[in-house]
Amino acid sequence: MEAVAKIYEEAKKGEFCVWSEHYPTAEHAHHDAECGGLYLLTDGDTVVGCASVEEIPEDNDLPFWRITDDTHREIARIAIAPEYQGRGYARLMVGLLLDELRAQGARSVHLLAAPENPPAVRTYEKLGFDRVGECHRYGHGYIAFEKIL
Repeated sequence: MEAVAKIYEEAKKGEFCVWSEHYPTAEHAHHDAECGGLYLLTDGDTVVGCASVEEIPEDNDLPFWRITDDTHREIARIAIAPEYQGRGYARLMVGLLLDELRAQGARSVHLLAAPENPPAVRTYEKLGFDRVGECHRYGHGYIAFEKIL
């Protein structure tokens, strides 16, 4: 959990990050781990990145999702350690996570990306996510992405 909390704190200092000092925190990581929704990408013993799959998707009320039944999942809190950024690790991690969610029976995946974070937006587009809408949540505007699996 220390490694995840450190990645979160370092991500908050990043040029493209819209997270606040109060989100995400080590408590989010602990909760995600307890619920079985915290996923890590490692290089040996080093945690390179993390992502969470929401136990109860927070953004189900958005009107543009194509699949909203119990076969969709929402990915949140995607972060890569600064020293590993720009080397394809985010795409690798999200790609592996998509494979895992597909194996678990998910039919689609939702996520929100800040337009101020062009590397993230490009990553999701390269992975075949479709822009399905825009919304304002958590004090920021977001692009809503969905991938049919």
